[in-house]
Amino acid sequence: MYFLLNDQPVDEVDGDLLGVADIAEGIASVLVASMRFSPFVLAVDAGWGMGKSTLLRQIEKRLADEPKIVTLQFNAWTAEGENALEGLIKSVLEKLDPNVLRRWVRKLARQQHLTGIAWLVFGVTARFFGVTRMVDELWNRMAVDAKSRNELSNHIQDMLGDWISTTGEGDRKQALVVFIDDLDRCSDEVVVKVCEAVKLYLDARGLIFVIACDQSVLARGVASSARGGTGEGRAYLEKIIQVAYRMPPPEEDLVRKLIHEYARESGTADLIDDTVAGILPEGTGRNPRRIKRIINSFVLEYRLDPAWQKLRLGSMLLVTAILLQHLYAPFYDLLTSEEAGEDPIVEFLEYVRVRTKLPDPPDNAEDPWWTLAKRFFTAHGLRAPEPSPIDTEKRSEQLKQLESKLPEYFADVAENKAFVALLKRVEDSDASGRLRAQLLRRPLATESIQLVVTKNERKHLENLLAGSTSNYKRSGPLQTELRNLREIGLITSKRYIGEMPKEFDLRDWVALTDRGSDYLRRRGESSTAD
Repeated sequence: MYFLLNDQPVDEVDGDLLGVADIAEGIASVLVASMRFSPFVLAVDAGWGMGKSTLLRQIEKRLADEPKIVTLQFNAWTAEGENALEGLIKSVLEKLDPNVLRRWVRKLARQQHLTGIAWLVFGVTARFFGVTRMVDELWNRMAVDAKSRNELSNHIQDMLGDWISTTGEGDRKQALVVFIDDLDRCSDEVVVKVCEAVKLYLDARGLIFVIACDQSVLARGVASSARGGTGEGRAYLEKIIQVAYRMPPPEEDLVRKLIHEYARESGTADLIDDTVAGILPEGTGRNPRRIKRIINSFVLEYRLDPAWQKLRLGSMLLVTAILLQHLYAPFYDLLTSEEAGEDPIVEFLEYVRVRTKLPDPPDNAEDPWWTLAKRFFTAHGLRAPEPSPIDTEKRSEQLKQLESKLPEYFADVAENKAFVALLKRVEDSDASGRLRAQLLRRPLATESIQLVVTKNERKHLENLLAGSTSNYKRSGPLQTELRNLREIGLITSKRYIGEMPKEFDLRDWVALTDRGSDYLRRRGESSTAD
């Protein structure tokens, strides 16, 4: 039985597969030691799926036993527009002592000149307000008009001053640590509103913010508010974030342990051998979420198509197909194309064997390699090499002629040892034909999300291929598109994308990878947009 893996953050040390326990302990200790110097903002900076939420949960877990620390989780993804500002401020106020809130409700009521019966009624009922009702009452009284809005920050600072109970200069008894997650998934409007709340209204002693985000995405989100591009957006963030911790990808040995634990939890341990465990870290960029998606794709596909359950070695073959689809998409496309020959796996592996020895072939004319080379060259309409001494340049020309008859992707991955080992597993079990037949009958129903490319992104690829790369103008959306293409391996960066000038030649900053060229070639894209 195989099981789907969830994508929930891990807050227990025993479940820490990413090795962030020591980092969480270190950050938590710094927050406690620096509490009296609040307010400040710490960013946990990392890309999608790299474990930011898990690190936040583990930091919070370590602060749970600190008597002077109160914690709050705020998921920005659930907020919308103007509500993001109101939602964050209200969430902070709801964590304060109810007695402090009650005193401030009464104080604001007096300032707004409630008199007579109205004041008497209000004074009685206020004693029975719950925290949420009191916070709503405070918000309504503080935000009733433009003047009150301008005073909002002062009111919040004074309330927090009452809450932390200052007992001498610089001696602050407690702090509220607010964990903000998923901010980089939000719309630009929400990003700006949350930043506005943190900087303009909640920049008060006793408050510490820990924000999990991809700072490059946030910079794009606040760029319009900063009246410029991503560079200006970064400058805007520097005024809000005092320190950032950049999470590195997990070390390879840790990723291998993580892979085997995911395999155990999903019931696929017997299928994740050393070959697969070696391919996943490199192919996914050591991204835990992508590794989970690949395993989940196998589990779901196995259930969706009973043919994999009936096929001999079906589970192993399906793992191979899933890896090809997610990590070696051009080769997967060959397997699902009826025009790709009888058996692309066998053809590729024979090509690798011929290619490996062709520059310096065996001296013995009876060596089995010569039989293979003769058959392989002849099958592709070429004159077979002969066991007679010729110079290296001639052998190189023979290889070029051979490769001109083969899919171009063959040459790109011929020296990829992990890829070759993956296909040899299928060849050694004499199952390549069964795998091909199954994929021709029904290609995988699950899809790799890594090759989802927008129309604009395809246009950038086409421009790079055609050399039409001049007169590009920097913008937040453009930089995001280029980062997406780099993330899925279709382009590579020559320089830091965030430092692009206002006008530039795209070829000076990025280059089309072999995978990017294959992507365009396989889809028959022209040099113009759809």
